[in-house]
Amino acid sequence: MYKEVLRSIEGIGIFPSISLVLFLGFFTLLIIHLIKKGKSHYEDASRLPLETDESIENYKQESL
Repeated sequence: MYKEVLRSIEGIGIFPSISLVLFLGFFTLLIIHLIKKGKSHYEDASRLPLETDESIENYKQESL
């Protein structure tokens, strides 16, 4: 039943292509963003749960 409904809609075949392009575009932009941030940003952020409140405040001030 659902196949018949989808087949009756004109132009439905373009939506899978649009979805693929949007997904690949988003994924590519995400990878570029992560590479630009650099490893040092994530190393600093990974140490935050282990640090004291005082060192966290210093990190926040350095980030701004």
